[in-house]
Amino acid sequence: MDTSPRWSDEDLERMSVEERQDLVRRVTARGVSRPELPAGRRRRRFLLVAAIGSLVLVPWIGILAATLPHRYEARHWTLAWVGFDVALVVGLAMTAWMTWRARPALVYPALITATLLVCDAWFDTTTAQRSDVLVSALSALLLELPMAAVLIGAVVLVQRSVVVSMRAGPTDSETVLLRRRWRWARR
Repeated sequence: MDTSPRWSDEDLERMSVEERQDLVRRVTARGVSRPELPAGRRRRRFLLVAAIGSLVLVPWIGILAATLPHRYEARHWTLAWVGFDVALVVGLAMTAWMTWRARPALVYPALITATLLVCDAWFDTTTAQRSDVLVSALSALLLELPMAAVLIGAVVLVQRSVVVSMRAGPTDSETVLLRRRWRWARR
């Protein structure tokens, strides 16, 4: 005879957020599988585009490696770097604002900004003149890459908390909005 407790939707709604989170922790500790993106036509199409794109890039990288000149004078060098740094400022500001407002959607600007920081470290060090290599390397190792790691760490923490709150049930409008965003993958 099954003596485990049964909860109705009303019972779950009466639970506090902390009680639901505790319930989720206890249930997941017993081996409940992790949530996965649902299978669907849009997900398959997205997978196809990503797979074909990565396959097409392989020969393109070979072509670039064989044909690009070793030296190149850029016309708008200042515009390129200043524009890139403006994008970094906007990304960091958006991440800070969304963090201050406690928005789980901060994962979007945080991931974009982390990616830009890694790219900045790469291009700073690989395009630096001999006299600037040490400064570029130190900047990458002491500023850009650690900041990118912090942003990615924040994304992981927020994603975990969103998953836990989604398992526990909607607690606010943002959680519901985040849940609805994944519906595109089912179609």
